[in-house]
Amino acid sequence: MMIKNNPLILFVLIVLVSLKITNSYANDHYFDSKPQGWHWYENPVDQKDDDEELSDPLDQMNAENKSILRALYTARKNPTKENVKNYIAMQNTVTGEARKFSHVWEAVLLENPELNYAIKHPTNNYARMVEEDGLRKKEEDAIHALAQVSGLFFFYRSTCPYCRAFAPTVKQFADQYGIKVIPITTDGIALPEFPNSRINQGQAEAFQVKVEPALFAVNPYTHKAIPITYGLISIADLKRRILDLATQFDGDVK
Repeated sequence: MMIKNNPLILFVLIVLVSLKITNSYANDHYFDSKPQGWHWYENPVDQKDDDEELSDPLDQMNAENKSILRALYTARKNPTKENVKNYIAMQNTVTGEARKFSHVWEAVLLENPELNYAIKHPTNNYARMVEEDGLRKKEEDAIHALAQVSGLFFFYRSTCPYCRAFAPTVKQFADQYGIKVIPITTDGIALPEFPNSRINQGQAEAFQVKVEPALFAVNPYTHKAIPITYGLISIADLKRRILDLATQFDGDVK
Protein backbone atom coordinates (compact mmCIF):
# COMPACT_ATOMS: atom_id res chain seq x y z
CA MET A 1 0.00 0.00 0.00
CA MET A 2 1.34 3.43 -0.91
CA ILE A 3 2.19 5.73 2.03
CA LYS A 4 0.23 8.65 0.61
CA ASN A 5 -2.90 6.45 0.53
CA ASN A 6 -2.57 5.43 4.19
CA PRO A 7 -3.53 8.31 6.51
CA LEU A 8 -2.38 6.47 9.63
CA ILE A 9 1.16 5.86 8.37
CA LEU A 10 1.33 9.41 7.02
CA PHE A 11 0.21 10.83 10.38
CA VAL A 12 2.80 8.77 12.27
CA LEU A 13 5.55 9.99 9.97
CA ILE A 14 4.48 13.62 10.42
CA VAL A 15 4.47 13.21 14.22
CA LEU A 16 7.91 11.60 14.19
CA VAL A 17 9.35 14.38 12.02
CA SER A 18 7.75 17.02 14.25
CA LEU A 19 9.17 15.43 17.37
CA LYS A 20 12.61 15.22 15.80
CA ILE A 21 12.50 18.90 14.84
CA THR A 22 11.20 19.90 18.28
CA ASN A 23 13.82 17.89 20.15
CA SER A 24 16.57 19.25 17.94
CA TYR A 25 15.38 22.84 18.49
CA ALA A 26 15.16 22.29 22.27
CA ASN A 27 18.62 20.75 22.46
CA ASP A 28 20.16 23.58 20.48
CA HIS A 29 18.51 26.46 22.29
CA TYR A 30 17.63 25.36 25.83
CA PHE A 31 19.92 23.78 28.42
CA ASP A 32 17.78 23.32 31.53
CA SER A 33 15.66 20.31 32.41
CA LYS A 34 12.34 22.02 31.82
CA PRO A 35 10.80 21.17 28.40
CA GLN A 36 10.28 24.24 26.21
CA GLY A 37 9.93 25.12 22.53
CA TRP A 38 6.96 24.58 20.25
CA HIS A 39 4.89 22.70 22.87
CA TRP A 40 5.76 24.88 25.86
CA TYR A 41 5.77 28.51 26.82
CA GLU A 42 7.49 30.07 29.79
CA ASN A 43 5.97 33.26 31.19
CA PRO A 44 8.48 36.10 30.66
CA VAL A 45 7.71 37.38 34.17
CA ASP A 46 9.65 34.40 35.51
CA GLN A 47 12.70 35.26 33.38
CA LYS A 48 14.03 37.86 35.80
CA ASP A 49 17.58 37.77 34.52
CA ASP A 50 16.47 38.64 30.97
CA ASP A 51 14.08 41.38 32.13
CA GLU A 52 16.71 43.04 34.28
CA GLU A 53 18.90 43.50 31.22
CA LEU A 54 16.12 45.49 29.44
CA SER A 55 16.43 48.85 31.13
CA ASP A 56 14.89 50.79 28.23
CA PRO A 57 11.05 50.83 28.58
CA LEU A 58 10.73 50.64 24.80
CA ASP A 59 12.85 47.48 24.75
CA GLN A 60 10.71 46.05 27.53
CA MET A 61 7.53 46.79 25.62
CA ASN A 62 8.91 45.22 22.44
CA ALA A 63 9.96 42.14 24.38
CA GLU A 64 6.52 41.82 25.97
CA ASN A 65 4.79 42.21 22.62
CA LYS A 66 6.97 39.48 21.12
CA SER A 67 6.19 37.22 24.07
CA ILE A 68 2.45 37.74 23.63
CA LEU A 69 2.64 37.07 19.89
CA ARG A 70 4.76 33.99 20.54
CA ALA A 71 2.19 32.72 23.05
CA LEU A 72 -0.64 33.36 20.60
CA TYR A 73 1.15 31.59 17.79
CA THR A 74 1.96 28.65 20.06
CA ALA A 75 -1.66 28.39 21.23
CA ARG A 76 -2.97 28.55 17.67
CA LYS A 77 -0.57 25.98 16.32
CA ASN A 78 -0.84 23.67 19.33
CA PRO A 79 -4.11 24.52 21.15
CA THR A 80 -3.54 22.55 24.31
CA LYS A 81 -5.24 23.71 27.48
CA GLU A 82 -1.91 24.77 28.92
CA ASN A 83 -0.92 26.84 25.87
CA VAL A 84 -4.29 28.55 25.65
CA LYS A 85 -4.24 29.16 29.40
CA ASN A 86 -0.83 30.83 29.14
CA TYR A 87 -2.04 33.13 26.36
CA ILE A 88 -5.24 34.07 28.22
CA ALA A 89 -3.24 34.86 31.34
CA MET A 90 -0.93 37.16 29.39
CA GLN A 91 -3.88 38.89 27.72
CA ASN A 92 -5.55 39.40 31.09
CA THR A 93 -2.36 40.98 32.41
CA VAL A 94 -2.25 43.41 29.48
CA THR A 95 -5.96 44.25 29.89
CA GLY A 96 -5.49 44.91 33.60
CA GLU A 97 -2.54 47.21 32.94
CA ALA A 98 -4.56 49.08 30.30
CA ARG A 99 -7.46 49.52 32.74
CA LYS A 100 -5.13 50.93 35.41
CA PHE A 101 -3.60 53.27 32.85
CA SER A 102 -7.07 54.48 31.83
CA HIS A 103 -8.03 55.23 35.46
CA VAL A 104 -4.84 57.19 36.05
CA TRP A 105 -5.35 59.04 32.74
CA GLU A 106 -8.80 60.19 33.85
CA ALA A 107 -7.48 61.26 37.25
CA VAL A 108 -4.70 63.32 35.65
CA LEU A 109 -7.18 65.07 33.34
CA LEU A 110 -9.42 65.92 36.30
CA GLU A 111 -6.45 67.49 38.07
CA ASN A 112 -5.18 69.17 34.88
CA PRO A 113 -8.23 70.08 32.75
CA GLU A 114 -6.09 72.19 30.43
CA LEU A 115 -4.65 68.94 29.08
CA ASN A 116 -8.09 67.56 28.17
CA TYR A 117 -8.34 67.75 24.38
CA ALA A 118 -12.00 66.71 24.48
CA ILE A 119 -13.01 69.93 26.27
CA LYS A 120 -12.32 72.02 23.17
CA HIS A 121 -12.89 69.17 20.73
CA PRO A 122 -15.62 66.99 22.27
CA THR A 123 -16.14 63.46 21.06
CA ASN A 124 -19.42 62.48 22.73
CA ASN A 125 -22.55 63.04 20.65
CA TYR A 126 -24.26 65.59 22.91
CA ALA A 127 -21.16 67.74 23.30
CA ARG A 128 -20.54 67.61 19.56
CA MET A 129 -24.11 68.78 18.93
CA VAL A 130 -23.51 71.77 21.21
CA GLU A 131 -20.23 72.53 19.45
CA GLU A 132 -21.82 72.24 16.00
CA ASP A 133 -24.71 74.49 17.04
CA GLY A 134 -22.19 77.11 18.14
CA LEU A 135 -20.31 76.85 14.86
CA ARG A 136 -23.52 77.16 12.85
CA LYS A 137 -24.53 80.28 14.78
CA LYS A 138 -21.09 81.76 14.16
CA GLU A 139 -21.43 81.02 10.45
CA GLU A 140 -24.90 82.50 10.30
CA ASP A 141 -23.74 85.68 12.07
CA ALA A 142 -20.79 86.06 9.69
CA ILE A 143 -22.98 85.68 6.60
CA HIS A 144 -25.60 88.11 7.95
CA ALA A 145 -22.85 90.65 8.69
CA LEU A 146 -21.47 90.32 5.16
CA ALA A 147 -24.95 90.75 3.70
CA GLN A 148 -25.18 94.20 5.30
CA VAL A 149 -22.14 95.56 3.46
CA SER A 150 -21.76 93.46 0.31
CA GLY A 151 -23.79 92.17 -2.63
CA LEU A 152 -23.84 89.46 -5.29
CA PHE A 153 -23.63 89.65 -9.08
CA PHE A 154 -25.39 86.75 -10.78
CA PHE A 155 -24.63 86.22 -14.46
CA TYR A 156 -26.80 83.74 -16.34
CA ARG A 157 -28.17 82.78 -19.76
CA SER A 158 -31.85 81.83 -20.08
CA THR A 159 -31.13 78.84 -22.33
CA CYS A 160 -28.55 77.39 -19.96
CA PRO A 161 -30.03 74.43 -17.95
CA TYR A 162 -27.50 74.91 -15.14
CA CYS A 163 -28.44 78.57 -14.88
CA ARG A 164 -32.11 77.68 -14.61
CA ALA A 165 -31.31 75.11 -11.90
CA PHE A 166 -29.04 77.50 -9.97
CA ALA A 167 -31.34 80.54 -10.04
CA PRO A 168 -33.72 79.22 -7.29
CA THR A 169 -30.71 78.51 -5.03
CA VAL A 170 -29.37 82.04 -5.45
CA LYS A 171 -32.85 83.46 -4.82
CA GLN A 172 -33.39 81.34 -1.69
CA PHE A 173 -29.97 82.28 -0.29
CA ALA A 174 -30.52 85.98 -0.96
CA ASP A 175 -33.95 85.95 0.68
CA GLN A 176 -32.73 84.01 3.71
CA TYR A 177 -29.86 86.36 4.51
CA GLY A 178 -31.20 89.60 3.11
CA ILE A 179 -28.28 90.00 0.73
CA LYS A 180 -28.71 92.10 -2.40
CA VAL A 181 -28.42 90.34 -5.76
CA ILE A 182 -27.86 92.06 -9.09
CA PRO A 183 -28.95 89.51 -11.74
CA ILE A 184 -27.57 90.06 -15.24
CA THR A 185 -28.82 88.11 -18.25
CA THR A 186 -26.29 87.65 -21.02
CA ASP A 187 -28.89 86.83 -23.70
CA GLY A 188 -31.45 89.49 -22.75
CA ILE A 189 -34.08 87.04 -21.43
CA ALA A 190 -34.91 87.05 -17.70
CA LEU A 191 -35.49 83.96 -15.61
CA PRO A 192 -38.68 83.71 -13.50
CA GLU A 193 -36.77 84.05 -10.21
CA PHE A 194 -35.30 87.38 -11.35
CA PRO A 195 -37.88 89.10 -13.56
CA ASN A 196 -36.18 92.49 -13.14
CA SER A 197 -32.79 91.30 -14.36
CA ARG A 198 -30.44 93.72 -16.08
CA ILE A 199 -29.39 93.08 -19.65
CA ASN A 200 -25.68 92.70 -20.10
CA GLN A 201 -24.14 95.93 -21.33
CA GLY A 202 -20.48 95.18 -20.81
CA GLN A 203 -20.69 93.96 -17.20
CA ALA A 204 -19.95 90.35 -18.19
CA GLU A 205 -16.87 91.46 -20.11
CA ALA A 206 -15.72 93.62 -17.21
CA PHE A 207 -16.08 90.63 -14.84
CA GLN A 208 -14.44 88.40 -17.46
CA VAL A 209 -17.38 86.01 -17.42
CA LYS A 210 -16.79 83.18 -19.88
CA VAL A 211 -19.01 80.51 -18.32
CA GLU A 212 -22.56 80.72 -17.00
CA PRO A 213 -23.84 80.60 -14.38
CA ALA A 214 -21.33 82.81 -12.61
CA LEU A 215 -21.70 84.32 -9.15
CA PHE A 216 -19.51 87.09 -7.73
CA ALA A 217 -19.32 88.93 -4.42
CA VAL A 218 -18.03 92.48 -4.12
CA ASN A 219 -15.50 93.11 -1.41
CA PRO A 220 -16.94 96.09 0.52
CA TYR A 221 -13.47 97.26 1.55
CA THR A 222 -11.49 96.94 -1.69
CA HIS A 223 -14.50 97.16 -4.06
CA LYS A 224 -13.10 94.23 -6.04
CA ALA A 225 -15.29 91.46 -7.40
CA ILE A 226 -14.43 87.99 -6.08
CA PRO A 227 -15.77 84.89 -7.88
CA ILE A 228 -17.83 82.58 -5.68
CA THR A 229 -18.60 79.92 -8.26
CA TYR A 230 -18.69 79.14 -11.93
CA GLY A 231 -21.36 76.53 -12.44
CA LEU A 232 -24.04 74.89 -10.34
CA ILE A 233 -23.48 74.29 -6.60
CA SER A 234 -25.75 73.45 -3.66
CA ILE A 235 -26.93 75.98 -1.12
CA ALA A 236 -24.73 74.32 1.51
CA ASP A 237 -21.65 74.84 -0.68
CA LEU A 238 -22.78 78.38 -1.41
CA LYS A 239 -23.00 79.15 2.32
CA ARG A 240 -19.56 77.67 2.91
CA ARG A 241 -17.99 79.75 0.14
CA ILE A 242 -19.71 82.91 1.30
CA LEU A 243 -18.41 82.25 4.82
CA ASP A 244 -14.89 81.82 3.44
CA LEU A 245 -15.25 85.16 1.69
CA ALA A 246 -16.52 86.82 4.85
CA THR A 247 -13.36 85.67 6.64
CA GLN A 248 -11.22 86.88 3.73
CA PHE A 249 -12.93 90.27 3.63
CA ASP A 250 -12.55 90.64 7.39
CA GLY A 251 -8.82 90.10 6.96
CA ASP A 252 -8.64 92.98 4.50
CA VAL A 253 -9.34 95.53 7.26
CA LYS A 254 -6.94 94.11 9.87
